[in-house]
Amino acid sequence: MRYCSVRFGWLVRRTVGAVICLWCAGFGTAYSLRAQVPQKDTGRLGRLEILQDRWPRAFFFRVAEGLAANPRLPFEAWDAQMSRLSGIMGKVLDEEIPGRSKRNITAFTRFKQRHPKQVVLLHYNGNARDPRNAVGKFSAGHWIYYAGCRLTRDLPAEDGVSEMHVEDPTRFRTAVGRYGRDNEDVGLCLLDDRGRPDWTRSEQVQLLAVDVKRRVLKVRRGCYGTTPRAFPAGKSWAAAHVSEGPWGGRSHLLWFYNYSTHCPRDSQGRTSADILLADLAAEFANGGRLGAFDGLEFDVLAFRRWPANPGTRRGVDTDGDGKSDQGLDRNGRNVYGIGVVRFLRRLRNRLGPDRLILADGNSDAAQRGFGLLNGIESEGWPTLRDTEIADWSGGLNRHFYWLATAFPPSFNYVNHKFVEVMGLGRQRRPEVPFSRHRLVFAAALVTDSAICYSFPPPRGKGAAKGAPYPVWDELWKGIEREKGWLGRPVGPPRRLAPETPDVLNGAGAVPGQALLRRLRPAENTNAEIANGAVRITARPGAIGPLRVSLRAVPCRGPDLTVRVTMTAEPMEGYPVTIARAGWCGIADPAWVLVRADDPPRTGMRLRGESVDRPLDRTSGATVQYRAARNVGGRVLPAYFCHPPWRGKKTGYTFWERAVTVPQKGVLRFAVGMGKLSPARSDGVLFRVLLRPADVSDEASGSWRVLFEKNYKAFAWEDHQISLKRWAGRRVVLRFVSDAGPANNSTTDHSAWGDVRVVSDGPEPPRTKPVRAMTFVGTGAFTSWFTFREVRTPKVDLLFEFEGRGPVHLRNVAAFSAPDVIVRAYEYGAVLANPSHHPVTLDLAALFPGRRFRRLRGSPEQDVAVNNGQQVGPTVTLGERDALFLVAE
Repeated sequence: MRYCSVRFGWLVRRTVGAVICLWCAGFGTAYSLRAQVPQKDTGRLGRLEILQDRWPRAFFFRVAEGLAANPRLPFEAWDAQMSRLSGIMGKVLDEEIPGRSKRNITAFTRFKQRHPKQVVLLHYNGNARDPRNAVGKFSAGHWIYYAGCRLTRDLPAEDGVSEMHVEDPTRFRTAVGRYGRDNEDVGLCLLDDRGRPDWTRSEQVQLLAVDVKRRVLKVRRGCYGTTPRAFPAGKSWAAAHVSEGPWGGRSHLLWFYNYSTHCPRDSQGRTSADILLADLAAEFANGGRLGAFDGLEFDVLAFRRWPANPGTRRGVDTDGDGKSDQGLDRNGRNVYGIGVVRFLRRLRNRLGPDRLILADGNSDAAQRGFGLLNGIESEGWPTLRDTEIADWSGGLNRHFYWLATAFPPSFNYVNHKFVEVMGLGRQRRPEVPFSRHRLVFAAALVTDSAICYSFPPPRGKGAAKGAPYPVWDELWKGIEREKGWLGRPVGPPRRLAPETPDVLNGAGAVPGQALLRRLRPAENTNAEIANGAVRITARPGAIGPLRVSLRAVPCRGPDLTVRVTMTAEPMEGYPVTIARAGWCGIADPAWVLVRADDPPRTGMRLRGESVDRPLDRTSGATVQYRAARNVGGRVLPAYFCHPPWRGKKTGYTFWERAVTVPQKGVLRFAVGMGKLSPARSDGVLFRVLLRPADVSDEASGSWRVLFEKNYKAFAWEDHQISLKRWAGRRVVLRFVSDAGPANNSTTDHSAWGDVRVVSDGPEPPRTKPVRAMTFVGTGAFTSWFTFREVRTPKVDLLFEFEGRGPVHLRNVAAFSAPDVIVRAYEYGAVLANPSHHPVTLDLAALFPGRRFRRLRGSPEQDVAVNNGQQVGPTVTLGERDALFLVAE
């Protein structure tokens, strides 16, 4: 046996068995044989160098598109720049940016003819489309609208500008869009005999102004290829288009495709997906304008688009009945997402196996077309604004899951970019150290993902205008400029955390009673041991996601890395291929009452009523968790609460929790109001009530008032209340936001901040509650979750799963170690440290018999790290840093 010192405080054993464990349990089915053995393909894709087993795989993103559209740049100069890596991707159609087809189709096609082994991919907005690019193709019912309203006066068929009288003008918006300068487009149609919108008899108009007092919309008639027609009062419907963008100065608001399975059909029985499918199939057909292309990436094509409850009367209508449904059917199924997956299945059948089909995939709301898509794009890794690399585990889990489940050949890629939003339509690249860039590139390598980038390296001072677009040193061996310079991987990536002791002492290897005793299911969830696994199920009649806590997990340092292998039954009514989203995170301690992981019981009561009732969103009553509520410049986790206000009815909103009061117990909290409240509100009556948990809330005199104050300042005000008389008892605390004695609920933007029940005196340390996602499907998949900045000797881990079907947990382990990953290649190695502190690695033990040197970096990049020097037997990685080494 050989021992290798991984110098972050532990001594770990290295054996052949350990390597096998890493292969089977360490990365699980995520690291499939498909990823290990190059797929032999004699067709179009088999010839592409970017699909060969040589790493890094890199190509140019939409810079290729922008430069190709520049009439001042000759093709030869553009081609010389873009052929330096292994391919290009960009927009060549006009669905989003007008005029992109003018030069780009020709340029991209010539590039493919000249470089047949380089990949050429279309970047295409899969979510929405410029209506000016859709005239004559799509019917009015093929788009998604907000819930609309009836016309209250006859609207004659007339050209030019009209005034249109409507029931509710607040359902139509001006000054919207990315730049805040656009007005919504509006669809008009007649109502059928059942009072439902009939989009086969319609007109499209442009909104010019909204007069709320007169209930009038000023519109330009007969737009987007339609003709003005007459619409009688009470029998006609108006609805605003759901839109995005515009994505550029010359672009228009883009209308959302209606992918839902209950999308209205046109007069020929066709849906929106039918039209789009035929459109794309024709473009990629032999002889089509994109016949030479290797495939496409669907930008912003998502599985889930809208929250189940919009919290407003202007929700999204996808079935065309004029009412908000948020893309769900009557049973709450996401029929919009199911429709997206059905569309992808049909597109795969039309384009065949020899074209790459990709889509965005950097969140749980993003793509779920497993087995249909070749992979995903992470636009920004882990996410677009995560310059801290906080979602390290979620980013890896997503890419590993897609690696295991993609349609072959698997092709995930990281589009390296970070953005900082500065305001409407304004963003910039944030300042990011070279170490974070390297860490992103390393994450791509360990997950077998290709790399492109929208965040280029520095050009250097004095760079000539029009100089070639710079390339990151790690992608082509620095100044040596060698594509695929690492060669083939010698084996799977190696996680070092499981080479340290399991702090659960093996209780989760084959779960049994020892692990079950640590589990605490939520009120709606059951947990039991069945067939060597933890079986998590929903209790009969319960609602909400499945939740179970793994309590008191020891942690002997600032890092905790958790491994778990999971399977799950599909969500009811969904295709079996659609995996479920799951999360693992560090939960707040029980004494913290404002928390994201466990929603409180909520309710409301209207004036004049004698009993509480569930929150009614149509009343305006709301209770919402806010992770960082800024009140007067001070930020606290909070529940934002608004009393009922719609329909001239007021009252109160409340939330409550059951807690066990400690000795010398006190309740600490802050109350605050919104920025506009001091000028517009007469205040909210904040009230705290208590009752013993074993006494019904309906019992006479069950509630005791602990606190009551009318408050309207835009500032957090702290309070403390003694609970000593209830020490050791289980009680229910209710927090009420009341419109007050004047029944004026205007701008009653109240918030309860950082509520907790503790013993009087200094509070115990808290580990920040964080979580990461993964996917859980019918096939076993091993997910990893790493937590940094752990400040307590023990933490509770919370597992949460969407859907109600059973979930099974196996192979559960936890390690007091960072998620350091290393990987050996034929001609080098990649080392990654996601922790918030340096680690020292023993290269002689990790890579026996091999010697390495650093890259020879270009002068504009990080020559302090990539200095070409030989590396000794050990190397230290800084916090959140990675290193690409050349084998000698």
